[in-house]
Amino acid sequence: MGNSWIRQVVILAGGRRFHNDDLTIEFDVPFDNTEAPDVAKATIFNLSDNSINAIKKNQHVVINAGYKGDVGTIFKGTLQNASTRWHGVDKATELIIGDGAMEWLSTEVSQTYAENIQASAILRDLTGMFGLELGRLDLVNDLTYPKGRCIDAMLKDAIKQIVKECESHFNISMGKIYIMPFGEGIETGFLLNSNTGLIGSPEAFEREEQGETMKGFKVQMLLNHRITINSILQIQSRTANGRYRVLKGRHRSSVDFLTEVEVVE
Repeated sequence: MGNSWIRQVVILAGGRRFHNDDLTIEFDVPFDNTEAPDVAKATIFNLSDNSINAIKKNQHVVINAGYKGDVGTIFKGTLQNASTRWHGVDKATELIIGDGAMEWLSTEVSQTYAENIQASAILRDLTGMFGLELGRLDLVNDLTYPKGRCIDAMLKDAIKQIVKECESHFNISMGKIYIMPFGEGIETGFLLNSNTGLIGSPEAFEREEQGETMKGFKVQMLLNHRITINSILQIQSRTANGRYRVLKGRHRSSVDFLTEVEVVE
């Protein structure tokens, strides 16, 4: 198997770099298509007291994971909480990291925009207040406001309202903000089959969501840091064959080192 399947995990926190070559690290990183930011959990075992004391609330945290020679970011955000407990002879430090959650929940905005401003310009300004990268801004209907626009609201409510008026969808994932038409995806060019990391055969699912029947597949693969919400995958398997869009999923490690997703056509 060579080096290509050697697991690599690196967490950047408290101005320090924690690597699984030296420490046991576990993580659970969910991502979904809702407007609420994602919240990840990472656990680092047997940190020194100095390292524990260096990790503080509100600091920036990055989780990188993959295999030797192919490591990428699976989560970045702000530390919401850190706690250390003993589990037998091991000391476990648990980090709860929000993907823009603090700014999303707590920021208020009072802003007046000039006549004939476009919705896209307002959204660029508002999303910039998160301090996150704008991954995509593609509105179905980029409205123009002839009389300008006054906003005096929570930041999350202001963005949601403008996006709704433009008949589009908003979400935060992997430390980036995405605003785009419902049902559109992000091309990855990735072919997923048994040779490229697919585990078993995708399992069909069907459920009701907001009055509509949702049909798709649950897919499990070796951890792939490139996969996130709305990723477009080409899948070859016994049960699922074709192009699919990721609705939700998670990267996780403990005994396994996996990416699990739900996809639809």
